[in-house]
Amino acid sequence: MHVFVTGATGVLGKAVVPSLLADGHVVYALSRSEANTEVLQCLGAKPVPADLFDAHALVQVLAGCQAEAILHLATSIPSTMQVGRRSAWQENDRIRREGTRVLVEAALAAGTVSTFIYPSYAFVYRDSGDRWIDAETTPIQPAVNLSSTLDAEAEVVRFAGSERRGISLRMGSFYGPEPSSWQLLRYASRGIAVLPGALDAYLPQIWVPDAASAIIAAMTQPVPSGIYDIVDDEPLTRGEVFAAMAQAVGRKHLWQLPAVLLRMVTGVVYDIISRSLRVSNRRFKAVSNWNPSVPNARIGWSLLGEKSR
Repeated sequence: MHVFVTGATGVLGKAVVPSLLADGHVVYALSRSEANTEVLQCLGAKPVPADLFDAHALVQVLAGCQAEAILHLATSIPSTMQVGRRSAWQENDRIRREGTRVLVEAALAAGTVSTFIYPSYAFVYRDSGDRWIDAETTPIQPAVNLSSTLDAEAEVVRFAGSERRGISLRMGSFYGPEPSSWQLLRYASRGIAVLPGALDAYLPQIWVPDAASAIIAAMTQPVPSGIYDIVDDEPLTRGEVFAAMAQAVGRKHLWQLPAVLLRMVTGVVYDIISRSLRVSNRRFKAVSNWNPSVPNARIGWSLLGEKSR
């Protein structure tokens, strides 16, 4: 299959692209810089210099590479020190909202694309305590910082048609062999837990390689159009996650930073990322043969702890 990927050099893209290539797919990847082009070439993908916000150029690109599927993985997530500022999210919002709209329009105009996949965000749900929730049963809770990803989901719905599939995968919080997880482990090694939320609040997470395999499963298997949740089999509470992280770094327990300090650091995203969300992946598993290799964060953080030694 000919696959067009945005965000191929990001955390998720770097996990997805090698797997696609190993399975024999031809991967064309959007590149916005010479540095990205070099990374893509090293991965084995075909770099495509183009502007995500230029619909006319994208139509030509998609038609030229005969793209059959689009994986829209591009993001611009602010750094830890900037994450609390609303203005720091403007580029990410533009990629989600305008970028997805332009890419969908280009895909429809090109006429070759039959599948469009977008990784959304599981934190769109309202705080649900200890109840099991998913996209089929649970209302969303709109927030300023979530509106762009919901707009992107709406564009994916617009793409879907009788002979086209549009799939949004609401991802849990990423963890695994990637920069933010190593940073959390460094704090844990000092005895500090920096994730906000009550200790009994559920934290939906997903091991990065499992998020990548879910995207590939959605693309290659007959998964119907719709919205699905991609999370660990067993979501843990924050207290359980902190215990797993402590064990991974050889500590008895972690000290959670005070809520007032976490609120200062995380600012506009505090109320979102502190929600209790016991999200289920049952619907996606029912329509695919996907199974996460890491079923829960106890195992995942233990694996990271072993890698860090």
